[in-house]
Amino acid sequence: MAAAPDGTAPQLAPPAFAAPPPLEPDVLALLPADDEAPRCSAHAVSIGTDPGGTAISAEAIALIETPLPWPKPVFASGLLEDFRPMINLAAGPTRVLAVVPPVTADGYGTVPPDERGQSGRIPVTIHWRIGVGMQSACFEAVGAAGLRRLFAHLEQRLPSDPVGDREGFVSFGCTEDERAVLICTQGSHDVCCGSEGTRLAADFEGVLRAYRAADVHESYPGAPTASGRISVYRVSHTGGHRFAPTAMTLPDGRMWAGIEAGELASILDRTADTSKLAPRCRGWWGAATGPAQVGERAVFAEVGWPLESMAREVRFRRTPDAWEVDVIAASAGRSWTVTVHEGRTVPTIACRAMGGLPAKPATEFIVTDIQEQRT
Repeated sequence: MAAAPDGTAPQLAPPAFAAPPPLEPDVLALLPADDEAPRCSAHAVSIGTDPGGTAISAEAIALIETPLPWPKPVFASGLLEDFRPMINLAAGPTRVLAVVPPVTADGYGTVPPDERGQSGRIPVTIHWRIGVGMQSACFEAVGAAGLRRLFAHLEQRLPSDPVGDREGFVSFGCTEDERAVLICTQGSHDVCCGSEGTRLAADFEGVLRAYRAADVHESYPGAPTASGRISVYRVSHTGGHRFAPTAMTLPDGRMWAGIEAGELASILDRTADTSKLAPRCRGWWGAATGPAQVGERAVFAEVGWPLESMAREVRFRRTPDAWEVDVIAASAGRSWTVTVHEGRTVPTIACRAMGGLPAKPATEFIVTDIQEQRT
C-alpha cells in the first residue's frame, strides 16, 4: 500500500466490529453445555480459572462519587462522560472509578453526611502509591465544571500539593496508608458483580458495624483487630467480573477474586496466610497486567506480608519460551527472579448466555521457578 504524502505509513480505520478469535478444541471443551446458561463467575470457579495477572495496573486510583444508576460503560453518559478508564495525572497513570458514597467504620465518608450532595458537590478521593505505602487525598468539586477543573489541576500537580484559592473545587487534606476496600458492584455491567459484589459489600459493612459496637477488648470473629478507620467503596467495573466478588484492598494495592468478608478483614490486618490466599490474588497494582503480576504474586506467597514493607520494582522480559520477572527490593537488599510460562487457554464466557457464547480466550500463567538474590 502506498505511503501517505508526508511519507508516513497510511492509517487504516479499525473495523466496525471485531469478531472474537476462534476457540481451539481444548478451549471449546471447557465451555458450558449447549443447553446451559451459567453465570460467568460460577463457570470460572467450575473450571478452576486462575485469576492471576488480571489486576488493575496503575500508580493511582481516582474515585468519583457518581449518582446511580450507572450506564455500561460508566463513561458512556452522565457525570463521567468526558473521562476514560485510564488517564494520566501528575501522580502517574490513574484508573478512574465511579463510587457510591462510602461507608466507614466511624460512619463517615469523604465529607460529613449532612453536607454530602449539597449544591451539586461531588466528593473525589485519590489514592496513589508512594515508596512502601500510599497517600490519599480528598477533594470536593462543585458540579461537572468543577470536576473538570479539579482533574486539570491534578494533571499538573500532585494531589498532596496545595490547592490554594481555586474556583470550582476544594481540598480536604491528605492521609497516609488509609485502609480501604474497593468492591465492584456495577450490576449494569455484569450481574455477577451486581449480586456477588453487593453481597460482599453488605457483609463486610456488617462486620465493621459489629466490630464498632463490640467491646474492643473482645475478639469478634472475622473483624479487623487493628484500630483505625476502614472505608468501604462500592465501585464501578474493575475488570474480571468472572471473578466476582472481586475487591481491591488498600494500602497494599492488591486485587482479589472470590473473596469473602472475613478474608478481607484478615488481609487488612495482614494476618492471613499469604501462601493459602495468594491463588486468589489477581495481582498487585504496581506490576504490569499479565506475567509480571503472576511473578510478583509468587514472591508475595513465599515472603508473606513483610514484602509489603519493601519498596519494590517489577520488571519483566520475554525469553524464547517463557517470561523472566524480576521483583527488585533494592533498599532491602533483596531481589527475586521468577520464571513464568504460559498455561492453559480458558474461555471467558458471556454471562447467562446459552452455551456461554460468544466466548473469548484468556491465557493463564504458571510459575516454574523462583530464585532469590541478596546483596
